[in-house]
Amino acid sequence: MSSTPPPGVAPDRALVDAIDDTTATLRVGPGGTRVDLGADELPPEAEPGTWVILDLQLHPPLVLGVDEELTARRPR
Repeated sequence: MSSTPPPGVAPDRALVDAIDDTTATLRVGPGGTRVDLGADELPPEAEPGTWVILDLQLHPPLVLGVDEELTARRPR
């Protein structure tokens, strides 16, 4: 998986980096800051390589949904 985000990655977007039974590791914003959340907080369709939209006003951040446009542009 590429560590360089595609153009247009906003601070409120995160790449799902990994998911195990209980934890989802996200890379947030252009700098790829690591954030761990409960795996059950992701939308059901999220998998590694999916871009999600976050509400960063909350702690921990709230996943609002999948960014379909960024996810479609990911390298396969």
